[in-house]
Amino acid sequence: MSGHGIPHHAANDEHKRIGIFIGVLAVIMAVIGAFAKGQANEMIVREVKASSREVKASNGFAWYQAKRQRTYLNDLELKRIDIELAGTVTDAQKKMLEGQKLKLTGKNSEYETEGKVIIAEAEAERASAEADRAAAATAAHKHHWFEYAEISLHIAVVLCSLVLLTEQKIFFRIGLFATVVGVLIAVAAFFKGGHHEGEHPTSAPAASAPATKTPGTAPAH
Repeated sequence: MSGHGIPHHAANDEHKRIGIFIGVLAVIMAVIGAFAKGQANEMIVREVKASSREVKASNGFAWYQAKRQRTYLNDLELKRIDIELAGTVTDAQKKMLEGQKLKLTGKNSEYETEGKVIIAEAEAERASAEADRAAAATAAHKHHWFEYAEISLHIAVVLCSLVLLTEQKIFFRIGLFATVVGVLIAVAAFFKGGHHEGEHPTSAPAASAPATKTPGTAPAH
């Protein structure tokens, strides 16, 4: 009986090698799992930033609209003053109306300057929000692929463990294949990331252009 099968010391050496291999797989899985969690956190942070920036942009456009409405009302008042000045008025009334006209004209100039600053800031927030959305999408994509790699390595660990129980080396070969697949997926996920950022420069201006047009044309009748 002792002359058949695998010698005891050889079997123990093989089990040790498989055990070491499983330990290495556990370390690789821990690293990949950390990358997956990091991408999940990145996705959440980017989504929160994007939402915050979009709120700021919306508030900026609303404030710009308010400035435009005030300018429109001042323009109506300026027209009324011009009509009164064209009629018969006393010197005191003329002085008062001209003072009011000067004040309203100055206010409109102030609103115009402020409006340009508000629009520029709102557009910047909108563009940053788009960039954060793209980064969040990329992080989500990476997170999923890191999870696929981790699953593949889990399968490899189970298959290699079956070798210790059944002495069937076919499980080790399949587990080694699953390991290679998992590592390749993780490497591809690590270096992947240009897809969504690459789309942003062409899509951002298209998204922000209507926002600029809307505030500028709203006050007109």
